[in-house]
Amino acid sequence: MKKLYAMILVLSMVLGLAACGQAGPDAAYNKYLSEIKKGATTSNGTLTVALSPDFAPMEFYDAAKKGDDAIVGFDVLLANYLAKELGMKLVLSPMSFDACQAAVQSGKVDIAISGFSWTAERAENYEITDWYEAGDNETQQSIIVRKEDEGKFTKPEDFAGMKIAYQGSSLQQQLVTETFGKMADVDINNVYSEIPVAVEALKTGKVDAVAVAHGNGEAIIKSAPDAVAFSGYDFHVDPIYENNVCLIQKGNTALLEKVNTALAKAKEAGLYAGWYESCQIYSEIKTLDELGYDDNGNKITQ
Repeated sequence: MKKLYAMILVLSMVLGLAACGQAGPDAAYNKYLSEIKKGATTSNGTLTVALSPDFAPMEFYDAAKKGDDAIVGFDVLLANYLAKELGMKLVLSPMSFDACQAAVQSGKVDIAISGFSWTAERAENYEITDWYEAGDNETQQSIIVRKEDEGKFTKPEDFAGMKIAYQGSSLQQQLVTETFGKMADVDINNVYSEIPVAVEALKTGKVDAVAVAHGNGEAIIKSAPDAVAFSGYDFHVDPIYENNVCLIQKGNTALLEKVNTALAKAKEAGLYAGWYESCQIYSEIKTLDELGYDDNGNKITQ
């Protein structure tokens, strides 16, 4: 009987510890998502959103979840928020970054939300929404290198003889071209459709550096701290490229107006900062303690 009681006690402790451990790095994210979805209706049809889930903390996969729930991140919170404000059912359509843009142009999807920056070319080809703010994801653009080269680069000339990679059709491609395009001793003909593939090319020595949004670089380094690191060089980013925008098919001004109204509401309510912090925690770029959250994902205000 004593052995039985002992076994029950041990089992109770294990279950108690498991219960305490249920709140993981997704706790704050789940709270924000639950708040967004509360009272949502779907009477106005479907909002199909293209995104490229290789860009933490903006959009990435959680292998422990299934279906649309497995796609998480700041832009997923935003997509849910827009769908709620428009009274529409949200359908996420994951695809490569360049395919997101093509899908909007062809009308395959209603909108693309995938960490896009404003560019003159996009302004010509899409209806571009007002900006939304996602931490330092666009305001700071960096280059990552292998760990042994950490911090060795402070100016463009330091990359002489190197191969620099980037994701196709991205702001990073534009910045690499503008910064290194006239330098004959820098190879910039290294285009990848997916960031993880470019990072793998870096790790295996196929390229020497990868241009990334700083927030995404933090996530990449966090997942492989012994393999990759920041180079020490950040691009000069014109204020016109800072912050993020959504892409809508050219001519669809009715949807553009509705989305801009929703974005203005989110900005006025001060929602963006908390969303971004929750996604930094979820992607393990930052810890609960660093950003002032308790184990259950609640913001500590005192």
